[in-house]
Amino acid sequence: MLGVASLALLGACKSTPLDVVYSVDIGAVADAASDADVVDAAADGGGAGGGAGGGAAGGNGGRAGSAAVEAGPCSMVGAGRYALRLRTTGLCLGQGTPTAVFGNPAFSLDFSADCRLPTSTWQLSATALPNVFSLLNLASGYALDVETASIRDGTPVITYVETGFDNQRFEVRARDEFASELRPQHHPQSCISATATSAQITACEPADSSQAWLLQRSDCL
Repeated sequence: MLGVASLALLGACKSTPLDVVYSVDIGAVADAASDADVVDAAADGGGAGGGAGGGAAGGNGGRAGSAAVEAGPCSMVGAGRYALRLRTTGLCLGQGTPTAVFGNPAFSLDFSADCRLPTSTWQLSATALPNVFSLLNLASGYALDVETASIRDGTPVITYVETGFDNQRFEVRARDEFASELRPQHHPQSCISATATSAQITACEPADSSQAWLLQRSDCL
């Protein structure tokens, strides 16, 4: 059974702003999604750069645990280490193979069934804006980045050396009681959307399930 989830707006202070609180049985979500066709190819496309292969959804190297995430530190979105799990498949977004942008090193993104890999782990750091974070990949220290700060639909999302620019800052906005969308601050009308094997930006659309992400604290996986 899915647990009861709530959304809470906390008062402004110097600590990390929190606005999304989850209490959800992630295993049940992944099981319910197993019949979905959206982003099925992600399960066949291989794991993150750390080498984990695709397969059935879930953390802990496989199917997610059946115990519900309790309200408290495990269910609040704020500064800390997280997995970015696509709700439709249960797979986690991570850093993939090396690439380059204008000759500078970067990494593409991919999906993994093992959400505890360093390549599938993201350090959320607060910015001056409420609920806006930078996300650094644990494996490389590179930041989640909309390539070349383009606003065009279909622009790849990658990891790139940290610049502090708005194409590396993302609002975590609650989409419903379970999932959030990630909006790049250089173009907040866009959301990070999953593709078959990676991620891109597209216009935010509440009915688009490829934009629905479950943010799970790494120490609770």
